[in-house]
Amino acid sequence: MIFDSLSASLIYGTLRRGKISGIADIDIKKPSLFIAAFVLEFGMLNLANKFHVIMEYRSYIHFFVYLLLFIGLWYNKDNRYFRIISIGVLLNFIVIFVNGGRMPVSVDALKVAGLNNLIPDLQANKIATHQVLTSSTRLKFLADVLVLPKPYPLPKTFSIGDFIMATGTFLLVTNAMLKKVKNHDGTRAKEQNS
Repeated sequence: MIFDSLSASLIYGTLRRGKISGIADIDIKKPSLFIAAFVLEFGMLNLANKFHVIMEYRSYIHFFVYLLLFIGLWYNKDNRYFRIISIGVLLNFIVIFVNGGRMPVSVDALKVAGLNNLIPDLQANKIATHQVLTSSTRLKFLADVLVLPKPYPLPKTFSIGDFIMATGTFLLVTNAMLKKVKNHDGTRAKEQNS
């Protein structure tokens, strides 16, 4: 959802005549924490089948990923958009760790999204970051039960937390793009009046 949100924010910001260069002005404190969390999450998702140790310690690794995220978000708490993102991260953290360290995913939602190819590995417990949503799953409404189906080009299932994180990211980027334009126009107006 984050990459979808980034794409949408770039398109929207451009349509509003925002400046992509404004993204460089976003003040992100301790970006290395977010990068490390992304690398670990990506590694868990894509290397678990090759390295058994990842599956064995997946809950601990996943917890560490969220610890990095929370520390990074704490350093950026003065930014209101990061506070929105924090709410989404917290909701995902809650549903993941009340269910043993992995995000529950609705099989029905996967079918609606046309992602049937993911179901066998999910049901075989081969995915380090996700698990099948069952009748015993806690806080089902916070799990991956929402769907972006076709004709959306990248159909997917997602959670309420994902949606809130995506919203915060969208607002963060579009605000930076449009703010750059306002600052540029304001500077130009001052130059003309001087």
